[in-house]
Amino acid sequence: MNYIAFLTDWGIASYYVGAAKSVMKQINPRAEIIDITHDIGPFNVGEAMHILQRAFPDFPPRTVFCAVVDYGVGTGRLPIAIELQNGSFLAGPDNGIFTLLIEQYQMKTAVILQNPDYFYHLAPSSTFHGRDIFAPVSAHLSLGIPIEKFGPKLESIALLPVTHPVIHGDTLTGEIAFFDHFGNIETNIPGQMLRNLGVQLGDRLTIIVGENSYPATYSEAYGSIERGQILVHIDSSGFVEIAVNQESAKMVLLNNESIGTIQIQLPNCGNNL
Repeated sequence: MNYIAFLTDWGIASYYVGAAKSVMKQINPRAEIIDITHDIGPFNVGEAMHILQRAFPDFPPRTVFCAVVDYGVGTGRLPIAIELQNGSFLAGPDNGIFTLLIEQYQMKTAVILQNPDYFYHLAPSSTFHGRDIFAPVSAHLSLGIPIEKFGPKLESIALLPVTHPVIHGDTLTGEIAFFDHFGNIETNIPGQMLRNLGVQLGDRLTIIVGENSYPATYSEAYGSIERGQILVHIDSSGFVEIAVNQESAKMVLLNNESIGTIQIQLPNCGNNL
């Protein structure tokens, strides 16, 4: 089975996703196109970067990831494809969208997409590279076309600045990666950091956002606490999530605003700092 994992900020109200998937299917009718999401916030490359990192482990090696959040379409930014050390492929704009995947899985080869033999149109639209370049290249990659056929090699790619979580005293500081459909706060803090610090189920923690602080409970499941209470747990992708049982943590803790940094103040849990 040839998997193409597809992610964009296009939404589903317009025809863009359908058109791009049609192009993929015309080139490789056997391709299994799996939509990761098309609801990335408009132009939010950072959100896309984090969601790609979360989704990636659930796909088999040699999957082609077509990721298009492309505020620079039609400008001097490069269209690229990347082969990772595990055999998977990435196709999208060179704007940092693949930063975390490169950091975690290591880049084997990167190329600039310049060969029109693998484009949908010989003269691609200046506003729809998703259909005219990234979709057809992804389909050709899924057929096993060697990555070197698509254009000249690229020694380095654009990377976004990444702030990794840190611990100071009894406080763990991380970044808000994105918010899910329920308003849960998805952080960039690996769950193993909490485990290593000795936090136990039922421990009382303090969440600090901006100048405000909130009491929370370290819990395995949303329903382990009362409705409306705040919990911290390790989500299904292995990162720390902050949630409010049956309510929106984004609304309760952030008043629906975008705040980048979040802190978790730990109890006296016998950690080895």
